[in-house]
Amino acid sequence: MSPMSHRERVLAAMRHEQPDRIPFDFGSTLVTGITRNAYLRLAQALNIDPGNVELCDTIQQLPYVCDNILEMLDVDTRGLIPGFGRKRPDLHKNGETEWFVDEWSVRWERPAGALYFSIAQSPLAQGAAIDDIPWPDPASDALFDGLAEKARQYYDTGYAIILESLCAGIFEMCCRVQGTEQFMMDLVMDPDNACELMDRFVELKIAYYEEAARRFGKYVKFIREVDDIAGQNALLVSPQMYRELIKPRHKLLFDAQKRLFGDDFFSFFHSDGAIFEILRDFVEIGVDVLNPVQTTAAGMDAVRLKAEYGKDLCFWGGGADTQHVLPHGAPKEVKKHVKRAVEELRGGGGYVFGAVHNIQDDVPVENILAMLEAFNEVRDYH
Repeated sequence: MSPMSHRERVLAAMRHEQPDRIPFDFGSTLVTGITRNAYLRLAQALNIDPGNVELCDTIQQLPYVCDNILEMLDVDTRGLIPGFGRKRPDLHKNGETEWFVDEWSVRWERPAGALYFSIAQSPLAQGAAIDDIPWPDPASDALFDGLAEKARQYYDTGYAIILESLCAGIFEMCCRVQGTEQFMMDLVMDPDNACELMDRFVELKIAYYEEAARRFGKYVKFIREVDDIAGQNALLVSPQMYRELIKPRHKLLFDAQKRLFGDDFFSFFHSDGAIFEILRDFVEIGVDVLNPVQTTAAGMDAVRLKAEYGKDLCFWGGGADTQHVLPHGAPKEVKKHVKRAVEELRGGGGYVFGAVHNIQDDVPVENILAMLEAFNEVRDYH
């Protein structure tokens, strides 16, 4: 088979065809990257000067991965990160605690010594009405500044382009602005209010898609949409509640994406945890790509996933366990684990390699190198 371009390789996998090599995503989204300190150690180990390290997500401390590393690793994807609040927030200090308020009026804090920011205050937690807070403009120039030029550049050089969404998922965002406890209670006790809040995020996200499609839609092949609706061992809501209240709103998002972005566009959905019970629902609403493929969660065995959903879903991730193996295993164990994970998911295409979510600060650089080495040893299709 003659070598494919990066985009051809990714799109072949999306069509469940076998490309020349397994596509690779590293750092294209806020869920397929690497935290700042781990990134700096990797750059040093690769003998690459990362230059001025700029964060694309302050909350998770995720940097942009420099072009030299992306090219060295033969990464097939490139990401477009809009200018949302978590990218370059206005940071303040209260003693040793750093804090900021994002565009959704959510307050985030990072105490001294902590790695990441966490939610400290939700604006609608005390019974405030939906319109008591300002809502951001999903079509503002600031969100899209410089993205059209990047999109054109990435497309012309043959990469598959992923656009980050406006914000976290509709379920997640409701938990953030109202507080998880209150929103979960509303889903049961006051579903009209819960649905009104979810609908506000649906409207804003679709308006964002419309503006992105107008500005540079012909270049975009994926939008990294998201909703984490499960924990490690179970869903956070019942399957019935998901199907009645959340699923129809997810469908509106994916229908809008496919209407706006045309041919060779694939709906990318990031959903962590034990979601096997509702995977058929994801297929029914038009999800093409499942990420991060959290194989350590209950019911998420990779062999079972591939056997039951390998013809319906493309799996993006799942290649290295970031909870246990990457941070705690020996390099030899990491290599064995990665090769097994790839073997379980690669068959017949429909697979893009990546770790299970972002590589965290506690991962030794030797294990990152072991992951990359193992992947390169099994990357080519024969």
